[in-house]
Amino acid sequence: MQLFFCDNLQGPSAVLNEEESRHCKVLRKQIGDEILVIDGQGTLATCRIVKFQGKDLHIDILGSEKKSKTRNYYFHLYIAPTKQNDRIEWMFEKAVEAGLDEITFIETEHSEKNRINISRLDRIALSAVKQSAQFYLPKINPLVKLNAIQFDDTFLVAHCNEDETKLSLVDAIRSHKQNTTISILIGPEGDFSNAEIEKILQKNVRAISLGNNRLRTETAGLYCAMVLNASL
Repeated sequence: MQLFFCDNLQGPSAVLNEEESRHCKVLRKQIGDEILVIDGQGTLATCRIVKFQGKDLHIDILGSEKKSKTRNYYFHLYIAPTKQNDRIEWMFEKAVEAGLDEITFIETEHSEKNRINISRLDRIALSAVKQSAQFYLPKINPLVKLNAIQFDDTFLVAHCNEDETKLSLVDAIRSHKQNTTISILIGPEGDFSNAEIEKILQKNVRAISLGNNRLRTETAGLYCAMVLNASL
């Protein structure tokens, strides 16, 4: 399924931007061809190419439908950005393909980076959604400090402190309420500080294990996305 993107599919016609128009040209689409277009909010529209005008592509909307999400959960990942951008971007792309709904980047005591490029992540998300034939774009939040997060009973935290009792991620998922949010906290390289772990657990956040091996930050984030995708 080849998907194209337009953020406004409400009228009888629409205009695809320069990048989407270029994709159509690369795929040798012609005037009169029908294409499938999403708006990132669940709409799938069947459209006909009317004309190429400058860098834009004009289409008529022949029909549309609202697609429901196929998952019975909402996955919100809270993760500290890695020092190297390409590592966290790779994780984000693959997590979106696996079914990430929302991501919030967090600043912790051991964080190595306190800046993210949201516009670049927007482009990565769109590419991943189209590649994996999904209809909803994930929400990307600005970086926040760990102590600014409002914790509730949807939260799970993965940390490396072996003195704490932990559930496996699979067991934690099984005990989680259906049709609700699952929020998972992943710390930076070097993990959360002991003080941070203590404060998080005092908020009735459940601690989880991601297996016997110690994982890099981006590997841990992707592991959670893949396990959730396979389990629910």
